[in-house]
Amino acid sequence: MSLSSLVINKIIPLLVTLLGAKKGTWKYEKYTTAILSMLMIPLKRIKGIRRNPKFVENQYDEISGMYIQDNYYKSKMRFSVVSGKVKKISSIDNMQEIRKEIREVLAKCDFKNILEVGVGELTTIEDIFQFFGPEIECYGIDLSLNRIKHGLDEYQKRHSKLPKVAKANALKLPFPDNSFDLVITRHTLEQMPKIYQDALDEIFRVSKKHVILFEPSFEMGSFAQKLKMLNTDYVRGIPKYISSKSNLKFNEPYLMSNSANPLNHTACFKATIENVTENNAHISKDVPFVCPITKTELEHHASYYYSKKAKQAYPIIEGIPVLDPDYSLVLSGIDE
Repeated sequence: MSLSSLVINKIIPLLVTLLGAKKGTWKYEKYTTAILSMLMIPLKRIKGIRRNPKFVENQYDEISGMYIQDNYYKSKMRFSVVSGKVKKISSIDNMQEIRKEIREVLAKCDFKNILEVGVGELTTIEDIFQFFGPEIECYGIDLSLNRIKHGLDEYQKRHSKLPKVAKANALKLPFPDNSFDLVITRHTLEQMPKIYQDALDEIFRVSKKHVILFEPSFEMGSFAQKLKMLNTDYVRGIPKYISSKSNLKFNEPYLMSNSANPLNHTACFKATIENVTENNAHISKDVPFVCPITKTELEHHASYYYSKKAKQAYPIIEGIPVLDPDYSLVLSGIDE
C-alpha cells in the first residue's frame, strides 16, 4: 500500500473515529474532508497546482451527462442542505428544491431574456424556461462543447423551442454590450480562482439590468468549507470585487436554503447595473452572436461564423457555434 493510500484509507478514518464521528454520518464526512484538506493544501501549494480553464474544460467533458442523470433519472442519496439544515436526501429531490429556490429569486426580476454563463447541461436554464414561459429568450455559453450537446439532446425532449447556446469562454463573451435583462451563473465562477474578476467584468458588460450569481461563498462558509475550497482551489473574493464597482448596486449576499453540498454551500449574490439607458443598451430581446475578440458582427456561413475584423473563422459543430478564440482559425481573403 502506498503512503497516500495508507493516509487516506487508514490513518484519516482512524483519526475521525477517535474524534467521535461514526461512519456514515455527516460529522464523519465533514471531519474526513477537513483533515484531508489540511494535509493536501500545503502539498498542492508546494507543487504549484492551480485550477485553470483547460483543466476545467477537460474535467467536465469527461463527466458530461452526469448532471442530467443526477437531476432527472438516477437518484443518489447524499448529504445536502435542505431548508437550511444538513440532511441526507436524494439528488433528484434536492435538485428540485434548488431549482425551486432559484425560481423564487429570479421571479423578483423583470426580464425578457436571460444568459447563463456556464450553462453546463442546460438543467438550470431548462427549468427557468419551463417556469417563466415560452416568451423568455434563453441563451447560454459553456467551456465544454460536450456538456452543451448532452444538454441540448435532453432539452429537446421537453421543448420545441431551444436556447441559443455556444461553446465560449466566460472571459470573452460573444455578445454585444448591455444585451441581457438578466445574467446568471451557477457554480461557474467557483472554477476561476485566478480569473474570476475578468469573467465578472464580461458579465457586467453584457448585462443591462440584473446579475445574479449562485456561487459558493468562502467568506460565509464554515471552517470545514473554507478548508475544502482552499484544497479544491475554488474562488474567493467575489463580494469584495463586486463592491468595488461604482456602476453597480450590490445587495447583501446570503446563503441559499438549499444546496447540493454543505461544504460547497451556494450563496446568492445580486447586483443591478446602473446608468444603462436606451442609447447604450441592446433593445431587442433577440441578441446576436458577435466576435468574442473584437465584439463586432459575425457572418454566418454554412459551417462556421466569420469575423472580417479579426479574420477568424469559428466552426459550428453539431449545430453548436464554437465561439472560443482558442478553437478559431485564421481565415483571410473572405470577400476582400
